[in-house]
Amino acid sequence: MSTIDAATTDQRRNRDSLESVPARAWLALATVAAAFMLTSINVTGTNIAFPSIEQTFSSTPRTTLAWALSGYSIVLASFMVMGGRLADQLGRRKVFTTGVLIFLVVSLLCAAAPVAAAFIAGRVIQGFGGALLVPSSLALVLPEFPASRRTSAVATWAASGSVGAAVAPSLSAVIVDLTSWRVVYLLAVPVVVVVLVAGGRLLPHSQPAATVSRLDLVGIPMGTAAIGLLALGIIEGPSWGWASPRIVGVFAAVAVLAPLFVLRSLRHPAPLLNLRIFKVRTVWSANLANVFMSMMGLSIWLVWPLFLTQVWGYSLLKAGLAITPGPMCSAAVGITAGRLADRHGPRVLISIGSVFPILSMLWMVWRFGPEPHYVSTFLPATILFSLGFGFTFSPLNGAALRGVDASAFGEVNATFNTVRNLGGGLGVAIVVALLGNDRPIPFDRFDHTFFAMAFLGIVPVIVIGLFYPRGAQDPS
Repeated sequence: MSTIDAATTDQRRNRDSLESVPARAWLALATVAAAFMLTSINVTGTNIAFPSIEQTFSSTPRTTLAWALSGYSIVLASFMVMGGRLADQLGRRKVFTTGVLIFLVVSLLCAAAPVAAAFIAGRVIQGFGGALLVPSSLALVLPEFPASRRTSAVATWAASGSVGAAVAPSLSAVIVDLTSWRVVYLLAVPVVVVVLVAGGRLLPHSQPAATVSRLDLVGIPMGTAAIGLLALGIIEGPSWGWASPRIVGVFAAVAVLAPLFVLRSLRHPAPLLNLRIFKVRTVWSANLANVFMSMMGLSIWLVWPLFLTQVWGYSLLKAGLAITPGPMCSAAVGITAGRLADRHGPRVLISIGSVFPILSMLWMVWRFGPEPHYVSTFLPATILFSLGFGFTFSPLNGAALRGVDASAFGEVNATFNTVRNLGGGLGVAIVVALLGNDRPIPFDRFDHTFFAMAFLGIVPVIVIGLFYPRGAQDPS
């Protein structure tokens, strides 16, 4: 049989297997996706509820209380890789369940927090629970899908995060308006109960990796400290000052720890971060594109509410409702994007999808003005941006897993989501620096911000178009 005939036969087999996913696998995916969606609701819901939280803890300085936001992101980013590593080493179901239980207990702590210190501590611990939950959730169910359907599975999982992000602004704004911000955290209780009950019946009992080595007890704190300090510097740079002694000290520590961590990872038999996975072209190219997509895609959640409330004078509730259609479109499109990527590969889809957010940013520069015109200006921009992000982000997550052995799914997925969180933190820092601290923010600074975000969107198009391998396949 010729090479062309063999390739044609493989493609036919892939098409024939598209309908062969057991119903149990889809139900298991829905279970872990619900847990992942909860983490998205928690993040965006906290951002929306923050003004009300600030009123409750009025004696606490805003810069201190803001650690409830930045502390969560720092811990989530710095422990994500370790969470994926532990999932592969100790068993994915065990690590996933542990993360879900931590998230539940700490959500109750946040809801009942009597003082700001308890609330901030709860949010930090929530980040650790999320770091266990997120990488293990997808890795737990992905082996249940045939190779030809894994991008669809990844897309469905990623879309659940978009649904959470879409629901959270309006839902949290309504809850805060009618009751209290504390009720936002009580939303975790019914979701976790459903996940634990359904998970007990549906989730596979994954076994630890066949060759289990001792975890690197030196590299773990070294790596998490380096990642955490990098996230700290990215998030706090605008407020502390990029040239302040604290920020300089943070980046100096990163400059020392990061090379030591790389050397340790190359030498240890069971490192925290297996750098050898970056020898795979699909992994490093997808993660490089991921950095810039995340810088643009996650920072928009800061730009839109600020524009609506400070330029157009929207209330918090009205702004939350105005933003909701965009991520809802992203969630719906994400599932379709996964199916298209299964059939045709992610490369072209990501390259085309990345153009949509660029066009959205340029539309904002051209059409936005000081006077509110929601239907004719803001709504088209948000839908265009979200469609592009939906067509791009979930296939990008799946693209990073192509060519990787199933035993490393947790580790690779954890790396992807760590890069995503760090890229988002850097994007927020850039946006804050461009918008400045003036209240209200001058309108022209939003134009500068939209131009900068359009530039960020160009990079994924170039990286995927030039470096991602053509015809990359999932492992069977």
